[in-house]
Amino acid sequence: MGQRYLITFCALIFITTGFCQTETEPPTTVTTKAPTTTTAVTSTTAAWEETLNEGQAIQKALQYLLQHRQPDWGWGNDTHHVMLTLQLANNTGKEIEQQGLEMQLSAKQMEIEILLMMSKHHESPPPLGRLAAYTLALGALCKDPRSFHGRDLVAALLHREPPHDLEFAYATLAACSSAAHVRRRHIRRLLDIANAASDHSLDTISMVILALRCVVQDHRHRSLIHFVRRPMAGLARQQHSDGSFGTLTTTALAIQALEDSESGPGAHQHWSFPAARKWLVARQRADGGWGGVADTAAAVAALTPASLAAVRPPHCSDKLLDNRHEPLDSNGGDGTLKLAYQSGSTSNDSEARNVSFTYTLWVGTNVTENYTLHMVAPRNVSFFHVMQIAAEMHPKFKFEASEWPNGHYVHTIAGHKEEPMGYHYWLLYRLPETPDPASPPGNQLVAPVGVDDLLVEDGEHYLFWYKKL
Repeated sequence: MGQRYLITFCALIFITTGFCQTETEPPTTVTTKAPTTTTAVTSTTAAWEETLNEGQAIQKALQYLLQHRQPDWGWGNDTHHVMLTLQLANNTGKEIEQQGLEMQLSAKQMEIEILLMMSKHHESPPPLGRLAAYTLALGALCKDPRSFHGRDLVAALLHREPPHDLEFAYATLAACSSAAHVRRRHIRRLLDIANAASDHSLDTISMVILALRCVVQDHRHRSLIHFVRRPMAGLARQQHSDGSFGTLTTTALAIQALEDSESGPGAHQHWSFPAARKWLVARQRADGGWGGVADTAAAVAALTPASLAAVRPPHCSDKLLDNRHEPLDSNGGDGTLKLAYQSGSTSNDSEARNVSFTYTLWVGTNVTENYTLHMVAPRNVSFFHVMQIAAEMHPKFKFEASEWPNGHYVHTIAGHKEEPMGYHYWLLYRLPETPDPASPPGNQLVAPVGVDDLLVEDGEHYLFWYKKL
C-alpha cells in the first residue's frame, strides 16, 4: 500500500518536475546557470573578437597611410586629413616634438602647406573648408592656430560666414576646438540647421552635432545641451539595416557625431554603434585602405577612440585654454582679414585687457523696478568684484552679503532683502542678450556658480532678479 502511494507520488512529481528519485538512486545535480554562463562567454568572446578585428583594421590602415606618404613627407591635398587622423590614433600621449623624426617632418610639411596657402590668398581669404581642416589638424598637434607664425587662423574662420551649411558647421567646429569664443549668431545658425534637420544632408547634420557638442562644453552654453539631443536622435534613426548611413564617409562622420552617449542619451535607442563600426571594418581592402588616402583617413577617424568631437588631446588642452580670447567683431571685412594674415593681431592691448557687459537689476516677479548699468572691467574678474564697482556707481546697486567658507551669499540689493518665509529670493542669471521683461529668462539660464566663482565675459549680460519662487 505504501509502495503504491510512493509510486503515485513519484508520478505526480515527475509530471510537474520531470524527474523523481528514490533513496537508493544516486543524487542528481541540476545546473540551471550553465546556459546563461555559456551565452555570456559567447557574447564576451564575440565582443573581444570584434575589438581585436577593429584594432587590426586600424593598424593595417595606419600602415597603408604611411606607405602612401610622398617624398616631401606629405600626402598631397590630403596632408591635413592624414595628420589629423594619425594624431587621433596616437594614444601615447606624446606631443609631436616627442614623436618620431618622420612624423615631425610630416608636421613641418603641413606647416609649409599652410604658409603657402596663406601667401597665395594674401589679398583674399583662403578656402574655408581647407582652412578649417588645417586648424583642426594643428589643434591635434597641440599647436595654437591663433598664433601660427604670426597669423591667427581662427580669426580668419570667425570673420566669414559661408553660405553652405556644411562648410559653416565645419568652420565653427574648428574654431570651437581651438577654444575660441563662438559668437551667438553662429550658435543660432547651428540651432536653426538642427531644428530643420530634414532639409539638410546627413553630413551637414553630423557636422552640426559635432559643432554643438563642442559649443556646449563651454559653461556659458551648457543650457543648450537639450537642443543637441533631438538632431542626434533624428540622425540615429537614419541608420540602414546593414549598419551604415549610406556612403563610407557619411557613415564615418555619423559614427563620430553619435558616439558620445552623454551628449545624446536618447540617440542610442535608435541606432547600433557596433553595427556601424562592423560595416566599416567589413569594407576595408586587402591593402589596408578603403580605396584612397582620404577615405582611409575618414574611416580610421571613426574607428579610433578619439574623434572630431575631441580633437585636442587632454595633455595639451591647458595650453590653449590659458590663452583663450575672443576675436573682435568690429572692423569686419577684408581689412580685418588682411590684418589677421599679416600680423595675427585682432585687438590692441587695452581691448585685450578689458571686457564690456551689462548688469541689470529686476525687482518683483512682474518687474516693477528695472535698472541697468553698462560696464567695462578687466578680464578674469569675479562678478562679486563687479557688484562692488556697481555699488559705487549707482546707489540702487548697493548690496549686502554674508560671507561663508565657500564664498559670499548676496541677500540684499537695492534695499530688498530676501524673505524665505515668503519665498522671495535674489536669482543671478547669465544671459546671451539684454534681459527683456516682456520675455523673462527661464531657470535654465541661472548662473551655475556663485558670485565669487563667476567670471565676467565680454558681450554678456548679467541679471539679478528679486522674485517669488
